[in-house]
Amino acid sequence: MLFTYRVEKQADVVVEELDKAEGQKEQIIVDGVKQQTQQVFSHDEFSAEDLHGNDTKVLSLLNEEGSNYSFRGIMRKLHIHQQSLARALHRLEEMGLVEKSQAGYRLKKIGETRTAANVSAKANSNIIAGVPKGREYMQLLQTYIPVNIRPAEIVRILIGKWFRNLRWIGLIESGTGFTLQWTSDDGSFQINLKMISEYIVIETNAATERERVQAMVGSYAIYEQITRILQDRLVPTNAYVLHRSTMHQNN
Repeated sequence: MLFTYRVEKQADVVVEELDKAEGQKEQIIVDGVKQQTQQVFSHDEFSAEDLHGNDTKVLSLLNEEGSNYSFRGIMRKLHIHQQSLARALHRLEEMGLVEKSQAGYRLKKIGETRTAANVSAKANSNIIAGVPKGREYMQLLQTYIPVNIRPAEIVRILIGKWFRNLRWIGLIESGTGFTLQWTSDDGSFQINLKMISEYIVIETNAATERERVQAMVGSYAIYEQITRILQDRLVPTNAYVLHRSTMHQNN
């Protein structure tokens, strides 16, 4: 009986503390992570001082025009814990600085000329300059696409896909083309697929011999997927099935 009384007493204390916090915090779920975060932001009024450390890191990553990064991609690029990133993205969405697209998270324009990048630059100008440039990239593959197909069609199919030990990060869309990014499962190297006009270039910053072999295997897996897309464009699946059926009847 004494034990039951103590448990009930502790439960009453917890409930009382939660009641005090009600109206100041809300529960959020991002990628299955349940968290509590304070709502102190307004869609119309905010300043650089409202941003937290992880918030500015995320904005710095998304600062490049056309950048779209998945939740896992941001984690891998910035090395932020899953729960911390969930809170940061929730805050930025509440502030109207970041929005989620089909390709991942991206900056959201505020008004006609003011963008989240302006806030990011004011809040965290030192972070962008302090990020190490990393290892140089070397080219693995370069090829010409002989099929009349829009690069956006290939990009749409490749978004979010994993190849071998390569994990999807995100993409950057610019006026000249697309850059799709993957990283190794251990984060030791990265692979970029650049699509510019009718050309495809795959590059990596793998440093060791082992990493380069893994990067080459992964890059060929990506290239194989692209050739399948092109084949499907030239020979529709139903036409292939019809052809096989005709051959079977003739035999």
